[in-house]
Amino acid sequence: MSIATVSVRWVLDRPAVAGVILGRRLGLTDHRAENAEIFAVTLDAEDLARIDQVASKSHDLFKSIGDCGDEYR
Repeated sequence: MSIATVSVRWVLDRPAVAGVILGRRLGLTDHRAENAEIFAVTLDAEDLARIDQVASKSHDLFKSIGDCGDEYR
């Protein structure tokens, strides 16, 4: 499966997330079958640990800029 599929599954598994919006370029590519794989994927503890290992090397944008709703609160 693709990195995109794993990424979307990880995002959907976050407690505060109810859905995702997937971009689409009409006529250029067709990822409908790949996108459908999201519902067949389950990330286990080993998968999550590997993702956390990579994510720990990144910058936390929420700490830097806040979430997109901060400006409206």
